[in-house]
Amino acid sequence: MTFNSRPRSNSRPRSRPSSAIALLAVGALAGSVVTVGLSGAGNSPGVLQAASASGNTIAGPYDPPDPGPAPIENGLPANQPVLSGGAMWHPWSPGPGELGANPQAFAIDQVLPDGRSTKKVLANWTRNEDSPGAKLNSGRVVSQDNGLLFEPYKALPAAFTMMAGTKLRDGSVLSVDFVPTRDADGLDKFDVYRSTDNATTWTNWRAPIIENQWDINWYRIHRDMVELDDGTLLLGGYGNGKIDGVQKGYSFIFASTDGGKSWTQRAALNAGSSYSTNEMGFTRTADGRLVAVLRPDAAGPNRLPEPMLQTFSSDNGKTWEALKPYVPPAGMPPGGIMPKPMLLPNGQLLMTYGRPDNNVVVSRDGTGRTWDAGVNLYSRYPGENMLRRFMGSSGNMDVTARDNSSALAFGDNCHNIWFCREYSHDNEGWTRVVDAKAPGIGRLDLATKVQAGTVTLSGSVLPADARFPEQRLQGAVDGSGEYRAAARFASRAAAARGLTIELDRPTIVNRFGLMMGKGEPGAAKVQFSMDGKTWGRPVTTGQRTDFAMRYQDVTPVSAKFVRITGDGATPLTAVTEFELYSANTYTFENDPVGSTPRGITDARYALVADEGTIPQYNHSRTRLALQDNDTDVRAQARIPNPTPAATQRITFGYEGFGYGSGAIWEILGTGADGKEVVADRLLFAPAYNPNRHVLKQWNGSDWQVVGEAGPFVPNRGWIDIDLVSNGSGSTVTMNGVKMGTSSNRLAQVGTFTGIRVLTGQNPQDVGNMEHSYDDITFSTS
Repeated sequence: MTFNSRPRSNSRPRSRPSSAIALLAVGALAGSVVTVGLSGAGNSPGVLQAASASGNTIAGPYDPPDPGPAPIENGLPANQPVLSGGAMWHPWSPGPGELGANPQAFAIDQVLPDGRSTKKVLANWTRNEDSPGAKLNSGRVVSQDNGLLFEPYKALPAAFTMMAGTKLRDGSVLSVDFVPTRDADGLDKFDVYRSTDNATTWTNWRAPIIENQWDINWYRIHRDMVELDDGTLLLGGYGNGKIDGVQKGYSFIFASTDGGKSWTQRAALNAGSSYSTNEMGFTRTADGRLVAVLRPDAAGPNRLPEPMLQTFSSDNGKTWEALKPYVPPAGMPPGGIMPKPMLLPNGQLLMTYGRPDNNVVVSRDGTGRTWDAGVNLYSRYPGENMLRRFMGSSGNMDVTARDNSSALAFGDNCHNIWFCREYSHDNEGWTRVVDAKAPGIGRLDLATKVQAGTVTLSGSVLPADARFPEQRLQGAVDGSGEYRAAARFASRAAAARGLTIELDRPTIVNRFGLMMGKGEPGAAKVQFSMDGKTWGRPVTTGQRTDFAMRYQDVTPVSAKFVRITGDGATPLTAVTEFELYSANTYTFENDPVGSTPRGITDARYALVADEGTIPQYNHSRTRLALQDNDTDVRAQARIPNPTPAATQRITFGYEGFGYGSGAIWEILGTGADGKEVVADRLLFAPAYNPNRHVLKQWNGSDWQVVGEAGPFVPNRGWIDIDLVSNGSGSTVTMNGVKMGTSSNRLAQVGTFTGIRVLTGQNPQDVGNMEHSYDDITFSTS
């Protein structure tokens, strides 16, 4: 099993393309998740049942090749951002010959009956042939739980293509049709569908495109809708016509000031340029502008595609900068189709596009001025020549935000009809997690803790209602950057009192992320307190307008309470999103699931896992898992102490699903020669009878019992461990009960530098073994 951005296992293996096509070879780049190889069990012989030519079953030895131990790997540095492609699944998976390609998707905030905030995700696949004369036909699915489980969605007609789905500030949801048609009055009109019950039921109308600037032959509505502060709606599209005497393809911004009842021409992005264009995606940037990426008109089947084009607007889409070729990250293709940029709440700007392959890139400062890293999400093509290299997957893609730092990308296996013949028309629609994590390893899972009631929020905010139940106190930590998914203050006086977060335990805080009211000028101050009465010196944001979170590092401070208030001079309308980071702590909440965690080194079979069959620890979703099914080597991970010192205290949660002979904990430090050595080697082992856990130490030749504590904690049960090391030895406390102190130090150290955790007393002592660790915190006392 691999956990990186390589193509799925059902992608046909390909040799490296040659000549010009080599320039388009796409792979996982720096910042993508590393591969975690899970090797087999070695050379244990078995029996292989096979059928002979006569049909009789014959038995013979089966001796699989030994791949050798999995390599030792290092996670990325803790202060480095990461872009990765994670799990993939298939919301649309019909049998051969059932068409389905060109996905459209959008997500809207909702609150489930149990109080959880989730994304309701709708996805649409085109089921008709990709030809101008084909009758439009769509298949749709919907998910109520962040895209994890989809079911058929029948609330919209099959002929409707569900473009540009958006939830507006008034609580309604709009979506528009792809192909306008000309009515008897001579106006091009397209269907607009509106829902006032979060996409459960819909009404519709025919909306005219009023040609207030140019007479265009035909239009297509494409991709994105943006709502401005004054309620004006912007919508993307393309068409063909004559502007300033030049006949060609144009990409447009349309505007509506009446809630989508009618639309006017606002801008033609490539007017006055030499480029003919069509598909266009646009979005807000972290610095408040609009960025648009355009597809040039096709260059012909035997030429490489021209680079996509990029432009910016600083006046909400009225005027646009001169078009410039899109400059991709190293190794990513410059040309492609169906560009879709999207700003995540953590301030990173993603863009998906395809053909060749299916790709995602990121602009880490959220501005789109540079694109810093890219990942190939899916690759499938039947041959290496110029045309066949661009077949297979249609390359049409969409992407929608899932939470603060991750998204769902949508694509297909196979294009409708001619790109799909060699694959027997096995059309299938997929979605894949895309993670774009900001620096920092100690993020607290505030949303889960608030839902569990272990972290509390207080403040005078506007109440939720049927239109937008996501507008509530919990909106400040729900992972959504949308306008209404926020704690919106009821008045300026309420903002002066602010929003207070009471944590579940005192925490040393060193970083926070804050997004105030989306698109609204504001200023805030953030303060910390241990008792909720005496507050420390405020950290001020200054006046700014937020479209995503902005992060600030602070001098580490102990806090049980956090308060966010207005600065007394500038209005603070809302806390749309807030993140908090704990110093010297590995929480694994800001690492992609399936990756080697950032900051971790010397890792083997060590990866970030979500809940799965293991319950949460301290009400947080993700953990470090050592997964060991290898009889030759142990799973392991070295967890560095961010601030090495002469005394080291480590607190963490430990769970042993399949304890085996227990967990080995090696206390690391710097010896006299300056090299890292093992000071103490401890074994925390189960003692099923008499219902205890036992602590042992390695004296260089044998294991010696140090102490024990109970009762025994069965599989899937978390244990609180407190491990203190100093010049005398290492003391282990289990669930508040002291087990003992090691007395045989393997090496004297002056500075403790961390811990190495391993599975099993003996490498061959494995079964379905998974040891889990969470909230690993380093301190000196």
